Amino acid sequence: MIGFVVALPDEAPNLLTQIKDVHTSIINGHDVHVLKFLNDYVCLIYSGVGKVNATMATQTLIDHFKVDTVINIGSCGAIASNVELYDIVVPNLVGYYDVDLTAFGYKLNQIPHGTDDYLINKGFHEQVVNILKLYPNHLTFGKLVSGETFVTKENISKYHIDEKAIAVDMESGAIAQTCEHNRVKYVIIKIVSDSIYKDEENAISWKNNIKLVGDLVTKIICDLAYCLIYHKHPQTPKV
Repeated sequence: MIGFVVALPDEAPNLLTQIKDVHTSIINGHDVHVLKFLNDYVCLIYSGVGKVNATMATQTLIDHFKVDTVINIGSCGAIASNVELYDIVVPNLVGYYDVDLTAFGYKLNQIPHGTDDYLINKGFHEQVVNILKLYPNHLTFGKLVSGETFVTKENISKYHIDEKAIAVDMESGAIAQTCEHNRVKYVIIKIVSDSIYKDEENAISWKNNIKLVGDLVTKIICDLAYCLIYHKHPQTPKV
Protein backbone atom coordinates (compact mmCIF):
# COMPACT_ATOMS: atom_id res chain seq x y z
CA MET A 1 0.00 0.00 0.00
CA ILE A 2 1.12 3.57 -0.74
CA GLY A 3 1.14 6.06 2.12
CA PHE A 4 1.12 9.81 1.54
CA VAL A 5 2.47 12.06 4.29
CA VAL A 6 1.31 15.69 4.14
CA ALA A 7 2.17 18.13 6.91
CA LEU A 8 -0.94 20.32 6.80
CA PRO A 9 -4.47 20.10 5.37
CA ASP A 10 -3.77 23.43 3.64
CA GLU A 11 -1.21 21.59 1.51
CA ALA A 12 -3.90 19.28 0.04
CA PRO A 13 -7.09 21.25 0.69
CA ASN A 14 -9.64 19.58 -1.59
CA LEU A 15 -8.39 16.02 -1.73
CA LEU A 16 -10.88 14.39 0.63
CA THR A 17 -13.86 15.97 -1.10
CA GLN A 18 -12.71 14.61 -4.48
CA ILE A 19 -12.59 10.99 -3.33
CA LYS A 20 -15.98 9.33 -2.80
CA ASP A 21 -14.80 6.42 -0.64
CA VAL A 22 -12.87 7.72 2.39
CA HIS A 23 -12.46 5.99 5.74
CA THR A 24 -10.99 8.14 8.51
CA SER A 25 -9.50 7.14 11.85
CA ILE A 26 -7.35 8.81 14.50
CA ILE A 27 -4.18 6.91 15.40
CA ASN A 28 -1.45 8.26 17.66
CA GLY A 29 -3.12 11.65 17.49
CA HIS A 30 -3.02 11.80 13.69
CA ASP A 31 -5.91 11.84 11.25
CA VAL A 32 -5.41 8.92 8.86
CA HIS A 33 -7.56 8.64 5.75
CA VAL A 34 -7.84 5.48 3.67
CA LEU A 35 -8.80 6.51 0.14
CA LYS A 36 -10.20 4.18 -2.51
CA PHE A 37 -8.88 4.54 -6.06
CA LEU A 38 -10.96 2.27 -8.30
CA ASN A 39 -10.30 -1.17 -6.77
CA ASP A 40 -7.35 -0.34 -4.53
CA TYR A 41 -6.52 1.85 -1.56
CA VAL A 42 -3.92 4.39 -0.45
CA CYS A 43 -3.37 6.04 2.92
CA LEU A 44 -3.11 9.75 3.60
CA ILE A 45 -1.87 11.07 6.93
CA TYR A 46 -1.61 14.69 8.05
CA SER A 47 1.55 14.68 10.13
CA GLY A 48 1.63 18.20 11.49
CA VAL A 49 4.71 20.39 11.16
CA GLY A 50 8.18 19.35 12.31
CA LYS A 51 10.52 16.38 12.45
CA VAL A 52 8.99 14.58 15.45
CA ASN A 53 5.46 14.83 14.05
CA ALA A 54 6.70 13.61 10.67
CA THR A 55 8.48 10.65 12.24
CA MET A 56 5.42 9.64 14.28
CA ALA A 57 3.14 9.91 11.26
CA THR A 58 5.43 7.88 9.02
CA GLN A 59 5.87 5.15 11.62
CA THR A 60 2.09 5.05 12.10
CA LEU A 61 1.61 4.31 8.40
CA ILE A 62 4.27 1.61 8.49
CA ASP A 63 3.09 -0.07 11.70
CA HIS A 64 -0.69 0.17 11.37
CA PHE A 65 -1.23 0.09 7.60
CA LYS A 66 1.82 -1.90 6.47
CA VAL A 67 2.63 0.59 3.73
CA ASP A 68 5.54 -0.41 1.53
CA THR A 69 5.85 2.96 -0.18
CA VAL A 70 5.89 6.42 1.42
CA ILE A 71 5.46 9.66 -0.53
CA ASN A 72 6.00 12.91 1.34
CA ILE A 73 4.47 15.81 -0.54
CA GLY A 74 3.83 19.44 0.37
CA SER A 75 5.47 22.86 0.29
CA CYS A 76 9.08 23.96 0.63
CA GLY A 77 11.15 27.13 0.59
CA ALA A 78 13.74 27.81 -2.09
CA ILE A 79 17.28 28.72 -0.99
CA ALA A 80 18.93 28.54 -4.42
CA SER A 81 18.62 31.43 -6.86
CA ASN A 82 17.69 29.17 -9.79
CA VAL A 83 14.69 27.64 -7.99
CA GLU A 84 11.44 29.50 -8.64
CA LEU A 85 8.00 29.66 -7.06
CA TYR A 86 5.80 26.67 -7.99
CA ASP A 87 8.76 24.60 -9.16
CA ILE A 88 8.35 20.92 -8.32
CA VAL A 89 11.34 19.84 -6.24
CA VAL A 90 12.07 16.10 -6.36
CA PRO A 91 15.28 15.78 -4.36
CA ASN A 92 17.87 13.07 -4.92
CA LEU A 93 19.34 13.72 -1.48
CA VAL A 94 17.68 14.61 1.82
CA GLY A 95 19.28 15.72 5.08
CA TYR A 96 19.13 18.15 7.98
CA TYR A 97 20.35 21.70 8.54
CA ASP A 98 20.10 22.07 12.34
CA VAL A 99 22.08 19.11 13.75
CA ASP A 100 25.45 19.84 15.35
CA LEU A 101 27.20 17.04 17.23
CA THR A 102 30.66 17.91 15.98
CA ALA A 103 31.84 17.97 19.62
CA PHE A 104 31.49 14.18 19.54
CA GLY A 105 33.28 13.68 16.25
CA TYR A 106 30.30 13.69 13.91
CA LYS A 107 29.96 15.78 10.76
CA LEU A 108 27.68 18.79 10.75
CA ASN A 109 24.07 17.66 10.30
CA GLN A 110 24.98 14.01 10.83
CA ILE A 111 22.72 11.95 13.06
CA PRO A 112 24.74 9.79 15.51
CA HIS A 113 25.43 6.31 14.16
CA GLY A 114 23.79 7.41 10.94
CA THR A 115 24.51 9.45 7.85
CA ASP A 116 24.41 13.12 6.96
CA ASP A 117 22.63 12.43 3.65
CA TYR A 118 19.81 10.08 2.67
CA LEU A 119 20.06 9.01 -0.96
CA ILE A 120 16.64 8.37 -2.46
CA ASN A 121 16.18 5.14 -4.42
CA LYS A 122 17.12 5.94 -8.01
CA GLY A 123 14.64 3.61 -9.68
CA PHE A 124 11.61 4.84 -7.74
CA HIS A 125 12.78 8.45 -8.07
CA GLU A 126 12.91 8.08 -11.86
CA GLN A 127 9.50 6.41 -11.94
CA VAL A 128 7.91 9.33 -10.08
CA VAL A 129 9.79 11.94 -12.12
CA ASN A 130 8.51 10.40 -15.36
CA ILE A 131 4.94 10.93 -14.13
CA LEU A 132 5.64 14.49 -13.00
CA LYS A 133 7.12 15.39 -16.40
CA LEU A 134 3.54 15.72 -17.65
CA TYR A 135 3.14 18.86 -15.56
CA PRO A 136 4.13 22.25 -16.99
CA ASN A 137 5.92 23.21 -13.77
CA HIS A 138 9.70 23.14 -13.87
CA LEU A 139 11.17 20.03 -12.23
CA THR A 140 14.13 20.66 -9.94
CA PHE A 141 16.55 18.12 -8.49
CA GLY A 142 19.21 18.35 -5.81
CA LYS A 143 19.41 18.28 -2.02
CA LEU A 144 16.55 19.18 0.31
CA VAL A 145 17.29 19.78 3.99
CA SER A 146 14.99 19.86 7.03
CA GLY A 147 14.94 21.49 10.43
CA GLU A 148 12.68 22.82 13.14
CA THR A 149 12.68 26.43 11.96
CA PHE A 150 10.85 28.17 9.15
CA VAL A 151 13.88 29.44 7.22
CA THR A 152 13.77 32.99 5.91
CA LYS A 153 16.20 35.41 4.33
CA GLU A 154 16.57 37.00 7.77
CA ASN A 155 17.56 33.87 9.71
CA ILE A 156 19.21 31.56 7.18
CA SER A 157 22.73 32.59 8.21
CA LYS A 158 22.15 31.07 11.67
CA TYR A 159 22.13 27.52 10.30
CA HIS A 160 24.76 25.19 8.91
CA ILE A 161 23.06 24.61 5.57
CA ASP A 162 24.92 22.52 3.03
CA GLU A 163 25.93 24.71 0.11
CA LYS A 164 24.56 22.02 -2.23
CA ALA A 165 21.04 22.36 -0.77
CA ILE A 166 18.45 23.98 -3.01
CA ALA A 167 15.42 24.01 -0.70
CA VAL A 168 14.31 23.59 2.90
CA ASP A 169 11.33 22.15 4.73
CA MET A 170 10.52 20.83 8.21
CA GLU A 171 9.69 17.16 7.65
CA SER A 172 11.45 15.36 4.78
CA GLY A 173 14.72 14.54 6.54
CA ALA A 174 12.89 12.80 9.38
CA ILE A 175 10.65 10.92 6.96
CA ALA A 176 13.66 9.75 4.97
CA GLN A 177 15.43 8.62 8.14
CA THR A 178 12.35 6.72 9.34
CA CYS A 179 11.86 4.99 6.00
CA GLU A 180 15.54 4.06 5.80
CA HIS A 181 15.41 2.43 9.23
CA ASN A 182 12.26 0.51 8.28
CA ARG A 183 13.57 -0.35 4.81
CA VAL A 184 10.55 1.20 3.18
CA LYS A 185 10.72 2.77 -0.28
CA TYR A 186 10.08 6.52 -0.33
CA VAL A 187 10.26 9.68 -2.38
CA ILE A 188 9.93 13.37 -1.52
CA ILE A 189 7.98 15.87 -3.66
CA LYS A 190 7.79 19.53 -2.71
CA ILE A 191 6.25 22.56 -4.39
CA VAL A 192 8.07 25.85 -3.85
CA SER A 193 5.87 28.26 -1.91
CA ASP A 194 8.47 30.88 -0.95
CA SER A 195 12.06 31.88 -1.64
CA ILE A 196 14.80 33.79 0.15
CA TYR A 197 15.48 35.52 -3.18
CA LYS A 198 12.05 37.17 -3.44
CA ASP A 199 11.32 40.62 -2.03
CA GLU A 200 8.24 39.40 -0.20
CA GLU A 201 8.77 38.00 3.30
CA ASN A 202 8.89 34.20 3.30
CA ALA A 203 5.96 33.73 5.69
CA ILE A 204 3.76 36.14 3.71
CA SER A 205 4.75 34.43 0.46
CA TRP A 206 3.79 31.04 1.91
CA LYS A 207 0.37 32.35 2.98
CA ASN A 208 -0.21 33.96 -0.42
CA ASN A 209 0.87 30.93 -2.43
CA ILE A 210 -0.31 27.95 -0.41
CA LYS A 211 -3.71 27.80 -2.14
CA LEU A 212 -2.13 27.25 -5.57
CA VAL A 213 0.47 24.94 -4.08
CA GLY A 214 -2.26 22.93 -2.35
CA ASP A 215 -4.31 22.59 -5.53
CA LEU A 216 -1.25 21.26 -7.33
CA VAL A 217 -0.43 18.85 -4.50
CA THR A 218 -3.98 17.48 -4.60
CA LYS A 219 -3.72 16.86 -8.33
CA ILE A 220 -0.32 15.19 -8.01
CA ILE A 221 -1.51 12.86 -5.23
CA CYS A 222 -4.42 11.66 -7.37
CA ASP A 223 -2.24 11.17 -10.45
CA LEU A 224 0.49 9.36 -8.54
CA ALA A 225 -1.98 7.05 -6.81
CA TYR A 226 -3.55 6.13 -10.14
CA CYS A 227 -0.26 5.70 -12.01
CA LEU A 228 1.62 3.78 -9.34
CA ILE A 229 -1.27 1.43 -8.61
CA TYR A 230 -2.19 0.72 -12.22
CA HIS A 231 1.18 1.38 -13.89
CA LYS A 232 -0.36 3.87 -16.27
CA HIS A 233 0.28 7.47 -17.19
CA PRO A 234 -2.36 10.14 -16.50
CA GLN A 235 -3.71 12.54 -19.05
CA THR A 236 -1.73 15.74 -19.35
CA PRO A 237 -2.83 17.77 -16.29
CA LYS A 238 -4.59 21.10 -16.62
CA VAL A 239 -2.83 23.22 -13.98
